[in-house]
Amino acid sequence: MKNLLLISLIGLTLFGCEEKKITEEMLLGEWNCKLSTQEAESKNGKLQDFGDPEIGEYKYIFIKKDGQLFWGLSEHVDHLFPFNLEDIYKKTEYTVDDRQISQKIEYLSNDSFRMTDVTATIDKNNKPTSKTKDKLVCERIKE
Repeated sequence: MKNLLLISLIGLTLFGCEEKKITEEMLLGEWNCKLSTQEAESKNGKLQDFGDPEIGEYKYIFIKKDGQLFWGLSEHVDHLFPFNLEDIYKKTEYTVDDRQISQKIEYLSNDSFRMTDVTATIDKNNKPTSKTKDKLVCERIKE
């Protein structure tokens, strides 16, 4: 009986600890989002700490067209951008030209999520010359 109880507790613990992932279906709809942007500059060859955040509030929308997920500002529905959720999970860090990018999306609840994007501009020796951190925290707009 003790072994059965122990196995049950271990199963519940493992199941409860499973990280929830954002799905495309979850993202569909309108969202109130708070965007926090921080910058860090290089001084005397050393990257400084991030400065105070600049905060803005925006409404975003996620829709699907022909099986592809798109997103953008709610007031500019005619100018939406492709949103590849799978790439965010698979390519958490990558380099494009002179930029090193780190990105992640986190499930907070069925009606909230957070996306973080850190972009470092690098010189020819791969040393960062500046860094920007954008954090977007979104809550679903319920009708």
